[in-house]
Amino acid sequence: MKKNKYSLTSFRNNETIYPEYLHLESELHVIDLITFYYYLLYPSQNYEGEYHNYYEIFVCLNGKARVAVNNSIYILNEKEFFITTPGESHSHNPDHSYLSSVSISFSAEGIDEKLICNKIGKINEEEQSLLSILINEYVNNYEHQDKYTHPYVKNVVIKHEYGYKQIFKGILESLLILIARNFQNDDAKQIVDLKKEEKEKENPIVQYIKQNYKEKISLEDIAKEFNYSVGHLCRKFKEETGDTIIEYTTKYRISIAMRLLYERNELNIEEIALEVGFSDLQYFTKSFKRCVGVTPGKYRQEVTSTNAIHAQDVIHDVVKNI
Repeated sequence: MKKNKYSLTSFRNNETIYPEYLHLESELHVIDLITFYYYLLYPSQNYEGEYHNYYEIFVCLNGKARVAVNNSIYILNEKEFFITTPGESHSHNPDHSYLSSVSISFSAEGIDEKLICNKIGKINEEEQSLLSILINEYVNNYEHQDKYTHPYVKNVVIKHEYGYKQIFKGILESLLILIARNFQNDDAKQIVDLKKEEKEKENPIVQYIKQNYKEKISLEDIAKEFNYSVGHLCRKFKEETGDTIIEYTTKYRISIAMRLLYERNELNIEEIALEVGFSDLQYFTKSFKRCVGVTPGKYRQEVTSTNAIHAQDVIHDVVKNI
Protein backbone atom coordinates (compact mmCIF):
# COMPACT_ATOMS: atom_id res chain seq x y z
CA MET A 1 0.00 0.00 0.00
CA LYS A 2 1.34 3.38 -1.04
CA LYS A 3 2.15 5.64 1.88
CA ASN A 4 0.30 8.94 2.12
CA LYS A 5 2.70 11.75 1.10
CA TYR A 6 1.28 14.25 3.62
CA SER A 7 1.81 13.96 7.35
CA LEU A 8 1.41 15.96 10.52
CA THR A 9 2.85 15.39 13.97
CA SER A 10 1.01 16.32 17.14
CA PHE A 11 3.09 18.07 19.81
CA ARG A 12 0.79 16.64 22.48
CA ASN A 13 1.74 12.97 22.06
CA ASN A 14 4.31 13.07 19.24
CA GLU A 15 1.92 10.99 17.12
CA THR A 16 2.25 11.16 13.33
CA ILE A 17 -1.00 11.25 11.38
CA TYR A 18 -1.44 10.77 7.65
CA PRO A 19 -4.55 12.75 6.69
CA GLU A 20 -6.87 11.92 3.85
CA TYR A 21 -6.67 14.51 1.10
CA LEU A 22 -8.38 15.52 -2.12
CA HIS A 23 -6.13 15.92 -5.15
CA LEU A 24 -7.27 19.11 -6.90
CA GLU A 25 -7.02 18.21 -10.55
CA SER A 26 -8.63 20.28 -13.30
CA GLU A 27 -11.57 18.90 -15.23
CA LEU A 28 -11.94 22.01 -17.37
CA HIS A 29 -8.78 23.84 -18.35
CA VAL A 30 -8.66 27.29 -20.01
CA ILE A 31 -5.40 27.64 -21.91
CA ASP A 32 -5.28 31.03 -23.65
CA LEU A 33 -7.31 34.25 -23.69
CA ILE A 34 -7.56 35.34 -27.32
CA THR A 35 -9.91 38.34 -27.39
CA PHE A 36 -12.06 40.21 -24.90
CA TYR A 37 -14.61 42.67 -26.25
CA TYR A 38 -16.59 44.83 -23.84
CA TYR A 39 -18.64 47.28 -25.82
CA LEU A 40 -21.73 49.32 -26.53
CA LEU A 41 -23.27 48.99 -30.00
CA TYR A 42 -25.92 51.16 -31.55
CA PRO A 43 -28.99 49.88 -33.47
CA SER A 44 -27.62 50.79 -36.89
CA GLN A 45 -24.32 48.93 -36.44
CA ASN A 46 -23.86 45.63 -38.22
CA TYR A 47 -21.04 43.06 -38.06
CA GLU A 48 -20.79 40.56 -40.91
CA GLY A 49 -19.37 37.73 -38.80
CA GLU A 50 -16.43 35.35 -38.59
CA TYR A 51 -15.31 31.85 -37.75
CA HIS A 52 -12.26 30.71 -35.78
CA ASN A 53 -10.70 27.64 -34.20
CA TYR A 54 -11.44 28.50 -30.55
CA TYR A 55 -14.42 28.98 -28.24
CA GLU A 56 -16.34 32.21 -27.73
CA ILE A 57 -18.88 33.18 -25.08
CA PHE A 58 -21.10 36.14 -25.88
CA VAL A 59 -23.17 37.76 -23.09
CA CYS A 60 -25.96 40.27 -23.75
CA LEU A 61 -25.75 42.63 -20.77
CA ASN A 62 -28.42 45.15 -21.76
CA GLY A 63 -30.65 45.56 -24.78
CA LYS A 64 -31.28 42.76 -27.29
CA ALA A 65 -28.83 40.88 -29.51
CA ARG A 66 -29.27 38.94 -32.73
CA VAL A 67 -26.87 35.99 -32.81
CA ALA A 68 -26.40 34.18 -36.13
CA VAL A 69 -24.73 30.76 -35.97
CA ASN A 70 -24.31 28.91 -39.26
CA ASN A 71 -27.86 29.05 -40.70
CA SER A 72 -29.70 29.72 -37.43
CA ILE A 73 -30.68 33.04 -35.80
CA TYR A 74 -31.25 33.47 -32.06
CA ILE A 75 -32.49 36.53 -30.17
CA LEU A 76 -30.80 37.16 -26.81
CA ASN A 77 -32.36 39.33 -24.14
CA GLU A 78 -30.75 40.92 -21.08
CA LYS A 79 -28.27 38.63 -19.24
CA GLU A 80 -28.60 35.80 -21.76
CA PHE A 81 -25.52 34.20 -23.31
CA PHE A 82 -24.46 31.91 -26.13
CA ILE A 83 -21.26 29.82 -26.46
CA THR A 84 -20.04 28.92 -29.95
CA THR A 85 -17.79 25.96 -30.70
CA PRO A 86 -14.58 26.20 -32.76
CA GLY A 87 -15.10 26.37 -36.52
CA GLU A 88 -18.67 27.73 -36.48
CA SER A 89 -19.59 30.78 -38.52
CA HIS A 90 -21.24 33.36 -36.27
CA SER A 91 -22.04 37.03 -35.72
CA HIS A 92 -23.40 39.18 -32.88
CA ASN A 93 -25.42 42.31 -33.67
CA PRO A 94 -27.92 44.64 -31.97
CA ASP A 95 -31.54 43.62 -32.50
CA HIS A 96 -33.16 47.03 -33.09
CA SER A 97 -31.85 48.29 -29.75
CA TYR A 98 -28.78 49.54 -27.98
CA LEU A 99 -26.59 46.58 -27.07
CA SER A 100 -24.16 46.42 -24.17
CA SER A 101 -22.27 43.13 -24.25
CA VAL A 102 -19.19 41.12 -23.44
CA SER A 103 -17.54 38.69 -25.83
CA ILE A 104 -14.69 36.46 -24.64
CA SER A 105 -12.85 34.09 -26.97
CA PHE A 106 -10.49 31.50 -25.54
CA SER A 107 -8.97 28.07 -26.05
CA ALA A 108 -9.80 25.33 -23.54
CA GLU A 109 -9.78 21.62 -22.85
CA GLY A 110 -12.44 19.56 -21.09
CA ILE A 111 -15.50 21.51 -22.28
CA ASP A 112 -18.62 19.40 -22.77
CA GLU A 113 -19.77 20.97 -26.03
CA LYS A 114 -23.08 19.11 -26.11
CA LEU A 115 -23.91 20.43 -22.66
CA ILE A 116 -23.06 24.14 -22.89
CA CYS A 117 -22.54 25.12 -26.54
CA ASN A 118 -25.14 26.30 -29.05
CA LYS A 119 -27.78 26.93 -26.39
CA ILE A 120 -29.14 30.12 -24.94
CA GLY A 121 -28.64 30.36 -21.20
CA LYS A 122 -29.23 33.08 -18.65
CA ILE A 123 -26.55 34.45 -16.32
CA ASN A 124 -27.57 34.21 -12.66
CA GLU A 125 -26.33 36.47 -9.85
CA GLU A 126 -23.33 34.30 -8.97
CA GLU A 127 -22.20 34.10 -12.59
CA GLN A 128 -22.75 37.82 -13.07
CA SER A 129 -20.42 38.51 -10.13
CA LEU A 130 -17.72 36.40 -11.80
CA LEU A 131 -18.26 38.22 -15.09
CA SER A 132 -17.84 41.54 -13.29
CA ILE A 133 -14.47 40.38 -11.94
CA LEU A 134 -13.40 39.37 -15.46
CA ILE A 135 -14.34 42.82 -16.78
CA ASN A 136 -12.35 44.55 -14.03
CA GLU A 137 -9.30 42.33 -14.54
CA TYR A 138 -9.41 42.93 -18.28
CA VAL A 139 -9.91 46.70 -18.13
CA ASN A 140 -7.21 47.17 -15.50
CA ASN A 141 -4.52 44.78 -16.73
CA TYR A 142 -4.61 43.89 -20.43
CA GLU A 143 -2.68 46.51 -22.37
CA HIS A 144 -3.33 44.88 -25.76
CA GLN A 145 -6.90 46.18 -25.50
CA ASP A 146 -5.73 49.41 -27.16
CA LYS A 147 -5.01 47.57 -30.42
CA TYR A 148 -8.72 47.10 -31.09
CA THR A 149 -11.49 49.53 -32.03
CA HIS A 150 -13.49 47.52 -29.49
CA PRO A 151 -14.03 47.19 -26.58
CA TYR A 152 -15.33 50.66 -25.77
CA VAL A 153 -13.76 51.23 -22.38
CA LYS A 154 -12.67 54.52 -20.94
CA ASN A 155 -8.97 55.24 -20.86
CA VAL A 156 -7.31 53.59 -17.89
CA VAL A 157 -3.75 53.12 -16.66
CA ILE A 158 -2.76 49.49 -17.16
CA LYS A 159 -1.63 48.14 -13.79
CA HIS A 160 -0.34 44.60 -14.50
CA GLU A 161 -1.42 43.62 -11.00
CA TYR A 162 0.13 40.59 -9.32
CA GLY A 163 -1.49 37.35 -10.49
CA TYR A 164 -3.97 38.95 -12.90
CA LYS A 165 -3.52 36.21 -15.52
CA GLN A 166 -4.10 33.49 -12.95
CA ILE A 167 -7.17 35.28 -11.57
CA PHE A 168 -8.57 35.66 -15.07
CA LYS A 169 -7.94 32.00 -15.86
CA GLY A 170 -9.45 30.80 -12.59
CA ILE A 171 -12.53 33.02 -12.78
CA LEU A 172 -13.23 32.12 -16.40
CA GLU A 173 -12.91 28.42 -15.57
CA SER A 174 -15.25 28.87 -12.59
CA LEU A 175 -17.77 30.71 -14.78
CA LEU A 176 -17.77 27.92 -17.37
CA ILE A 177 -18.09 25.23 -14.69
CA LEU A 178 -21.08 26.98 -13.10
CA ILE A 179 -22.69 27.35 -16.51
CA ALA A 180 -22.21 23.62 -17.13
CA ARG A 181 -23.63 22.73 -13.70
CA ASN A 182 -26.65 24.91 -14.24
CA PHE A 183 -27.33 23.55 -17.71
CA GLN A 184 -27.44 20.13 -16.06
CA ASN A 185 -30.08 21.45 -13.69
CA ASP A 186 -32.86 23.03 -15.76
CA ASP A 187 -34.76 24.56 -12.87
CA ALA A 188 -31.64 26.37 -11.66
CA LYS A 189 -30.52 27.63 -15.06
CA GLN A 190 -33.87 28.67 -16.57
CA ILE A 191 -32.78 27.44 -19.98
CA VAL A 192 -34.48 29.30 -22.78
CA ASP A 193 -36.35 27.19 -25.32
CA LEU A 194 -34.86 28.12 -28.67
CA LYS A 195 -38.19 27.41 -30.41
CA LYS A 196 -40.14 29.63 -28.06
CA GLU A 197 -40.89 32.84 -29.96
CA GLU A 198 -42.75 34.77 -27.31
CA LYS A 199 -40.96 36.08 -24.25
CA GLU A 200 -42.83 36.05 -20.96
CA LYS A 201 -45.05 39.06 -20.61
CA GLU A 202 -43.30 41.93 -18.88
CA ASN A 203 -44.41 43.23 -15.53
CA PRO A 204 -47.36 45.59 -16.26
CA ILE A 205 -46.10 48.10 -13.70
CA VAL A 206 -42.77 48.20 -15.54
CA GLN A 207 -44.67 48.86 -18.77
CA TYR A 208 -46.55 51.68 -17.05
CA ILE A 209 -43.26 53.25 -15.92
CA LYS A 210 -41.80 52.99 -19.44
CA GLN A 211 -44.85 54.63 -20.96
CA ASN A 212 -45.06 57.44 -18.39
CA TYR A 213 -41.45 58.08 -17.32
CA LYS A 214 -41.55 61.62 -18.74
CA GLU A 215 -44.41 62.52 -16.41
CA LYS A 216 -44.52 62.89 -12.64
CA ILE A 217 -45.19 59.35 -11.38
CA SER A 218 -46.54 58.91 -7.86
CA LEU A 219 -47.07 55.68 -5.96
CA GLU A 220 -50.69 56.70 -5.40
CA ASP A 221 -51.29 57.09 -9.15
CA ILE A 222 -49.80 53.67 -9.94
CA ALA A 223 -51.69 52.00 -7.10
CA LYS A 224 -54.94 53.50 -8.38
CA GLU A 225 -54.13 52.41 -11.95
CA PHE A 226 -53.73 48.78 -10.89
CA ASN A 227 -56.28 48.78 -8.08
CA TYR A 228 -53.71 48.01 -5.37
CA SER A 229 -53.02 49.56 -2.02
CA VAL A 230 -49.73 51.46 -1.97
CA GLY A 231 -48.25 48.95 0.46
CA HIS A 232 -49.23 45.93 -1.64
CA LEU A 233 -48.00 47.67 -4.80
CA CYS A 234 -44.56 48.35 -3.31
CA ARG A 235 -44.17 44.83 -1.89
CA LYS A 236 -45.25 43.18 -5.15
CA PHE A 237 -42.92 45.28 -7.31
CA LYS A 238 -39.94 44.75 -5.01
CA GLU A 239 -40.48 40.99 -4.98
CA GLU A 240 -40.73 40.78 -8.77
CA THR A 241 -37.94 43.18 -9.82
CA GLY A 242 -35.59 43.51 -6.84
CA ASP A 243 -35.97 47.31 -6.96
CA THR A 244 -38.36 49.71 -5.35
CA ILE A 245 -40.59 51.61 -7.79
CA ILE A 246 -38.61 54.79 -7.17
CA GLU A 247 -35.28 53.00 -7.77
CA TYR A 248 -36.50 51.37 -10.95
CA THR A 249 -38.01 54.59 -12.31
CA THR A 250 -34.80 56.49 -11.59
CA LYS A 251 -32.63 53.85 -13.27
CA TYR A 252 -34.86 53.76 -16.32
CA ARG A 253 -34.86 57.55 -16.65
CA ILE A 254 -31.07 57.62 -16.29
CA SER A 255 -30.69 54.95 -18.99
CA ILE A 256 -32.75 57.10 -21.40
CA ALA A 257 -30.71 60.16 -20.41
CA MET A 258 -27.50 58.30 -21.23
CA ARG A 259 -28.79 57.60 -24.71
CA LEU A 260 -29.85 61.22 -25.22
CA LEU A 261 -26.50 62.54 -23.99
CA TYR A 262 -24.87 60.60 -26.81
CA GLU A 263 -27.43 61.14 -29.57
CA ARG A 264 -28.89 64.60 -28.98
CA ASN A 265 -26.03 67.07 -28.91
CA GLU A 266 -28.47 69.91 -29.61
CA LEU A 267 -30.04 69.38 -26.16
CA ASN A 268 -28.30 70.79 -23.09
CA ILE A 269 -28.23 68.84 -19.85
CA GLU A 270 -31.16 70.69 -18.30
CA GLU A 271 -33.28 69.95 -21.37
CA ILE A 272 -32.35 66.27 -21.19
CA ALA A 273 -33.25 66.19 -17.49
CA LEU A 274 -36.71 67.55 -18.29
CA GLU A 275 -37.07 65.18 -21.24
CA VAL A 276 -36.65 62.13 -18.98
CA GLY A 277 -38.88 63.32 -16.14
CA PHE A 278 -36.55 65.23 -13.80
CA SER A 279 -37.87 68.70 -12.92
CA ASP A 280 -34.85 69.52 -10.75
CA LEU A 281 -31.47 69.73 -12.52
CA GLN A 282 -29.50 69.35 -9.28
CA TYR A 283 -31.42 66.19 -8.36
CA PHE A 284 -30.91 64.82 -11.89
CA THR A 285 -27.16 65.42 -11.69
CA LYS A 286 -26.94 63.82 -8.25
CA SER A 287 -28.99 60.79 -9.36
CA PHE A 288 -26.99 60.41 -12.57
CA LYS A 289 -23.66 60.48 -10.75
CA ARG A 290 -24.89 57.98 -8.16
CA CYS A 291 -25.95 55.54 -10.89
CA VAL A 292 -23.23 56.03 -13.50
CA GLY A 293 -20.27 57.24 -11.47
CA VAL A 294 -19.74 60.57 -13.27
CA THR A 295 -21.77 63.71 -13.88
CA PRO A 296 -23.93 63.99 -17.02
CA GLY A 297 -21.51 66.51 -18.51
CA LYS A 298 -18.52 64.26 -17.92
CA TYR A 299 -20.38 61.28 -19.31
CA ARG A 300 -21.29 63.17 -22.50
CA GLN A 301 -17.68 64.26 -22.93
CA GLU A 302 -16.32 60.73 -22.53
CA VAL A 303 -18.92 58.84 -24.53
CA THR A 304 -18.81 61.19 -27.51
CA SER A 305 -15.02 61.16 -27.66
CA THR A 306 -14.36 57.46 -26.99
CA ASN A 307 -17.74 55.68 -27.27
CA ALA A 308 -16.96 54.60 -23.71
CA ILE A 309 -19.33 52.54 -21.63
CA HIS A 310 -18.19 52.54 -18.03
CA ALA A 311 -17.35 49.33 -16.21
CA GLN A 312 -19.56 50.30 -13.29
CA ASP A 313 -22.58 50.52 -15.60
CA VAL A 314 -22.49 46.77 -15.96
CA ILE A 315 -20.91 45.71 -12.69
CA HIS A 316 -23.55 47.46 -10.60
CA ASP A 317 -26.28 46.55 -13.11
CA VAL A 318 -27.35 50.15 -13.45
CA VAL A 319 -28.24 50.62 -17.08
CA LYS A 320 -31.61 48.94 -17.55
CA ASN A 321 -33.79 48.49 -20.60
CA ILE A 322 -31.86 50.64 -23.05
